[in-house]
Amino acid sequence: MSTGPLPRFLDPRKLADQGGTIRGDISVGELPRLREFRESQQENVAVDLAFCRDEEGHHCVHGSVATRLVVQCQRCLEPLTLDLDARVTLALAWGDDQMKALPSEYDPWLINADQMPLADLLEEEILLALPAVAVHEHCPHGLMEENAEDPSQDETETEKENPFAVLAQLKKGDREE
Repeated sequence: MSTGPLPRFLDPRKLADQGGTIRGDISVGELPRLREFRESQQENVAVDLAFCRDEEGHHCVHGSVATRLVVQCQRCLEPLTLDLDARVTLALAWGDDQMKALPSEYDPWLINADQMPLADLLEEEILLALPAVAVHEHCPHGLMEENAEDPSQDETETEKENPFAVLAQLKKGDREE
């Protein structure tokens, strides 16, 4: 059992065979693939992973990886803080054949060395936990409410400013000649 500072590398097969656990914290700034989240670099990543072998003999990892990231709202473009809690349910695989043979309840973790960087696993789980489109439930500047008040105004402006109207006039002129 490991608690406290997290190891940089781990031997997943050995941990699973011994029923090991890894619990501890790391900062977002220590995970290279998360450097783009500049406002979140000091945020804590809480890690709680249990390694085991299931009834069928698969080497497995269960647990959670939780953190807070500041992203850009895709609706209003303002900062949005997301609390992420990634549930981890992985089975270790040492090749494509093993990956294909895993039960559907497991996501595969392809192992290509005896010692694997823990950061790779943590980064992957956090990135997979991000929503496809991050938006505020209610944008702070009321962007959606302004458009929702009078939707017909947008349609009227679109009709007046039709970029193809000029082409239609040119086409009409060609037919008359």
